[in-house]
Amino acid sequence: MSSLRESIFINAPLGKVAGYGMDPKEWAHWYAHLSEPIKLTGDGEAGTVGEFKYTILGVHLPMTVEVKECSHGSDKHVWKGTFEGPLSGTQTFTYLDKDGGTEVVADIEYDMPENIIGKVANLLVVEKIQENATIATLKNLKAICESM
Repeated sequence: MSSLRESIFINAPLGKVAGYGMDPKEWAHWYAHLSEPIKLTGDGEAGTVGEFKYTILGVHLPMTVEVKECSHGSDKHVWKGTFEGPLSGTQTFTYLDKDGGTEVVADIEYDMPENIIGKVANLLVVEKIQENATIATLKNLKAICESM
């Protein structure tokens, strides 16, 4: 299992950032390599399931995301979900009220099916691509939320 953690400070209020980030209809706008939903059941709360395409090294592969937790507090919001497709695992986005803005922490753990290694790339290449994609994802969220 591979894991990564990245964070970013967004100069926008917690409610605005978390509201946008937790809305599955908006994910494709900021989550790197993710398509618009092909099918979406739910509005982002626990139990929401979305079918997407995830692009890795130019190959568009089906991915299903299921929301497991979506909690809202006065100074912290947490979104946890599972994903299955070319990579399978869990991801948690924690939105924290900090210094008049929002700190977003992304924790992602994933496995890559044996049959995709060698067909797409070796594990080290995919891990670097995922790290770069997570950083780009957070930068996209920052750019959008700070300009809204």
